[in-house]
Amino acid sequence: MQNNSFKLLSISTILLVSLSFFQTKAQDDSNPKLVVGVIIDQMRADYLYKYQDRYGEDGFKRLIRNGFNYKNANVNYIPAETAPGHASIYTGTTPSYHGIIGNSWFDRETNTVEENVSDSLEKIVGSVNDNPYGVSPNKLMSSTITDELKKISNFKSKIISVSIKDRGAILPGGKSADGVYWHDWESSPGYFVSSSFYMETLPNWVDKFNKQEKSDAYLDETWNTLYPIETYISSSPDDNTYEPSLGGKISPTFPYNFKTMREKYRDNGSEFQLLWISPKGNTLLTEFAITAIQEEKLGKDKYTDFLNISYSVPDVIGHTFGPQSVEMEDIYLRLDNEIATLLKALDTKIGKENYTLFLTSDHGAIENVSFLNNHKLDAAIARTTSDARNLEAFLDTKYGKASWITAVNGNNLYLNKVTVDEQKLTLPIIQKEAADYLMTLPEVSFALTADDLQTYVYEEGIRKTIQNGYHVKRSGDVIISYSSGTIIHPNPNIDVEMVNGTVHGSGYSYDTHVPLIWMGKGIKSGESVRAVNPIDIAPSLSMFLNIPLPSASQGKPLIELFEN
Repeated sequence: MQNNSFKLLSISTILLVSLSFFQTKAQDDSNPKLVVGVIIDQMRADYLYKYQDRYGEDGFKRLIRNGFNYKNANVNYIPAETAPGHASIYTGTTPSYHGIIGNSWFDRETNTVEENVSDSLEKIVGSVNDNPYGVSPNKLMSSTITDELKKISNFKSKIISVSIKDRGAILPGGKSADGVYWHDWESSPGYFVSSSFYMETLPNWVDKFNKQEKSDAYLDETWNTLYPIETYISSSPDDNTYEPSLGGKISPTFPYNFKTMREKYRDNGSEFQLLWISPKGNTLLTEFAITAIQEEKLGKDKYTDFLNISYSVPDVIGHTFGPQSVEMEDIYLRLDNEIATLLKALDTKIGKENYTLFLTSDHGAIENVSFLNNHKLDAAIARTTSDARNLEAFLDTKYGKASWITAVNGNNLYLNKVTVDEQKLTLPIIQKEAADYLMTLPEVSFALTADDLQTYVYEEGIRKTIQNGYHVKRSGDVIISYSSGTIIHPNPNIDVEMVNGTVHGSGYSYDTHVPLIWMGKGIKSGESVRAVNPIDIAPSLSMFLNIPLPSASQGKPLIELFEN
């Protein structure tokens, strides 16, 4: 009898152990309660390491230590810009499919330059001023991973997207988001706003946050370096010729007394844009995102929610002061603290084992070309306005005087198709003439025609990245790639010694190499140097969450995330 009891006890124990194992496994295989996407605008991959010795333990270092780090992630299209970057990350495809070919492009139908999220049929919601310019995601030609999550949950998953820039919030939020918010610098006192595409009025919690008037309070503060300025040895001297002097300052140096500076900018209506060059702009966004987590009750039911946070201040700092500036170093040291604050809030409000987070960037940036030139490194300027003028003179000489060029926008040159027809010429011939002429310019590396891009399939290199960025209905007749170290500048009289700050957009690694780190539920720690792209994020999430791929997805799931 005792022997039978022992057997029954053993069987019961085995069943309990087995049941516990399967319950644990089922729990491990369940989806996270919240997915958090963090995009840092203009973060080069080397910034993770350039300032690493000065980062704290709970921000970027925690992500590297506890997460999975893809050290060789590169944007795989031209141009490497903000709008294409955010769209590509969340659609899992390149501009050739999702259609956001730049921050702007020339529209042949309207004969105007179109902004990436502009929409005259929509209105800004929550702005103190009567803003006539509406915005929406309607120019996006693919669904996003957030749209797919919304649909598969029968619209029960909640999607919130926040940024300082409108495009940094709108493109990741997609077309089904519950809330998309950005900072309205054009109206006092710098509130978070949305679009009538998403809502008719702001939620009460956003109104309550705005009424704290944090933007106004932060602009009464002074920005000084986090640590003694003599310790900023990873940067150029604070006083140098590569940076502009702002707000009446006599030198481009710390401290920045925003209370005084804002008076200079108030008259032209740009007072609150000063927050975009202040570390408090990042602080404001972190506080707003954490409030959104709390007030929207993200991660509180069985449906996976999604929060996108896009930090825009580093991009504005880079454009203004350049990657080698003390300002940039200080912004990243302080942003490290913001990341730590965000992770702590997620740990507390969602739970360490309940959220999955990825961090990446939309693009990098070249060093300031004056800085490069002074150090005898490759540095040049492509003066696109004078180049177009000279090309038109060349076509005049060969075919007769006419209006040959309609527009130049970034690396896209648009020919006048009416002129081509009137001259009884074929478009591919004039495209080829234009490309051949542009190839004679010393700064031009490649000039590919629309005909080439629609006819041939390029497998690798710069030609492939140009093709990935080409959209048949929006791109120009000739797409140009410039030599390494070259920046595009519309001023025909600009000299290499006159350039402040930086730009981006090329297919070279200084513009394309970005961080990509995953951390949280279901993510093991480790790293890989395998070549991957930011368009791999969305399909990885599709596999991770067992939801449909975004409609035009071309990326490949990151296999290391799924290996035991």
